[in-house]
Amino acid sequence: MDMRRVTAVLRRILLKFNLTRLLTFGYRSDIAERNILVGYLTYMLLGFGLLMLPWSNCGDNSWIDNLFTAASAISTTGLATVEVCEAYTLFGQFVILFLVQLGAIGYMTLSSYILFRLTHHATNYTGKMVNASIGVPYGMKLRDLINNVVHFTVIFEAVGFVMFYIVFSHLSVDMAAWKALFLAVSSFGTAGFSPFPDSLCLFDDNVAVNAIVAALSYAGAMGFIVITDLTNKLKNRDYTISFTTKVIMIITGIMTVGGTLILLLSPGGVEGHGFWHRLLYSFFQTMSAMTTVGFNTIDMSTLRVGPILIFSLIMFVGASPSGTGGGVKCTSISAVWGFIISRLGLRKEVTFLGRVIPMYRVDSALTNIFIYGIAIFTGCLVLAYCEPFKLSQILFEATSAIGTVGLSTGITPDLSITGKLVIISLMYIGRVGVITFGSALVISTKEKRHRAKQESDLVA
Repeated sequence: MDMRRVTAVLRRILLKFNLTRLLTFGYRSDIAERNILVGYLTYMLLGFGLLMLPWSNCGDNSWIDNLFTAASAISTTGLATVEVCEAYTLFGQFVILFLVQLGAIGYMTLSSYILFRLTHHATNYTGKMVNASIGVPYGMKLRDLINNVVHFTVIFEAVGFVMFYIVFSHLSVDMAAWKALFLAVSSFGTAGFSPFPDSLCLFDDNVAVNAIVAALSYAGAMGFIVITDLTNKLKNRDYTISFTTKVIMIITGIMTVGGTLILLLSPGGVEGHGFWHRLLYSFFQTMSAMTTVGFNTIDMSTLRVGPILIFSLIMFVGASPSGTGGGVKCTSISAVWGFIISRLGLRKEVTFLGRVIPMYRVDSALTNIFIYGIAIFTGCLVLAYCEPFKLSQILFEATSAIGTVGLSTGITPDLSITGKLVIISLMYIGRVGVITFGSALVISTKEKRHRAKQESDLVA
């Protein structure tokens, strides 16, 4: 049997059984959001099982720590109850890196890419799943978006690997190639897992490492819509950059500059260093919180309440749509800001930067922020009852978890089993998205009969 016949047989098998169904071990629902929930839960538990193997960890990890690590990796959060580089073997670290990569790209996107390559065919079911997972911009073909996501991921991570390897080789870092690969994938995937103890504190004043991490994190967090737009602009000067890309770049710039200056000038922020070092620290930590990459070059436990609250706000906003980061997304903030200004000005139309925002986008943004706030409040409430830490630390931890950031004031390893389960739940919800999570629970395929509907005048 020649290769053409083998390929044809494989193609027919994949089309018949559907690769996307195989990836969730046979589970399939007509509700796309529910499939996403089951899919990420499946791979979290699969990662947990692999990390429980004796050749994955060094023998001292409890089941809750392994589950926590798997959830943190698949959600690209980076919170850890143990030091990854010390608690896990090389095989265990590879499992973590695989989960990070799967979570960053999205298992549906990756499976769809493989399906396209092998079968040259896409089902309606695949399209619904990908659209529910990352969203397909208006005017962009599904196949083009999926190809861009996978290709850009490979390119950025490959370039990051080479640059990290050069720097680590110059610094005589042990296992430079592996650590360069691990850090490149973790940075672009905004995961925040580090192959070094104490995150990146070892390189707190290394401009090269800071710059490479920042470049990869911004690329991953700003999203594939921005990368695609900028690439098309470089190829064709007449190409018009989308409004979404403009909003993302403007808000990202404002938050970066504003957050850096606030932290630089805040009492109890980065102290005890020269101006340029404090500027580097302030920029890196602002970038880390905003992109949700979650690396730290300073001890976050030494910060006062003021900087902690600032970081919490930055983590709440988070990254951009179709990117690898979490948070409510800067586009949601722009829509809500436009809505507030329009209502205060008694205008019917909602505008931002002179452009009209459709009401369904505003409704989605308001819903996203509201549910996000409820989730954080609920998480903080449970943690406040079962943990002995300050409210500012609990708020920081909960916001970091649901925003898939990974920054911590140092309380994560000391959480009780209940506290760790709460953080795991928040990381999971943050990865699938609060609207996706809520929709999966609320949407029903059956029509509700005999339900009386009456309009009411609710004064707000």
